[in-house]
Amino acid sequence: MAAKTRIKSEINIEPIASWEEADEKLRSIGDLMLKIASHESAAKDSIDKAKYDLVQAVSPLQGKIEQLTQSLEAYAANHIDDFGKAQSRELNFGKLGWRKSTAIAIGKRTLEFIKEVFGKRAAQYISTKESVNKETLKLLTDQELASVKARRENKEVFFVEPDLPKAVDYE
Repeated sequence: MAAKTRIKSEINIEPIASWEEADEKLRSIGDLMLKIASHESAAKDSIDKAKYDLVQAVSPLQGKIEQLTQSLEAYAANHIDDFGKAQSRELNFGKLGWRKSTAIAIGKRTLEFIKEVFGKRAAQYISTKESVNKETLKLLTDQELASVKARRENKEVFFVEPDLPKAVDYE
């Protein structure tokens, strides 16, 4: 016969005299679990409503930022000579211009070639969902990219960087 082990607990154990009383305790546990689920559901509803309200409040602002950014890009493109040799221009409330951005263009079979060319090291160039990891491919030389049927593409990407404290202080 195995020795009984004593379990110390901070919880006060309620004595149970019968199976009916045990059944009643089970019902109480079920009721408490339902109350917890109800509170969790109410909290989820509150969070979902807050997220919805946030999207409703922010979407028009994001749309306006996009519209203003496109307007600034069009204006800057029409006044490209004003930039001289510089890629950006400092204004009172921030700066705008173009900066270099590098993207990796891959072919349909690049994944296969990466596995073939790099063998055991291929995992670092492949995302876990078995797609090409373009961020690590950026670290390769152009010759290594060519060996897996990929190439480096440099392009100018427009940017706007508002100087928020100055912009806010303007009002």
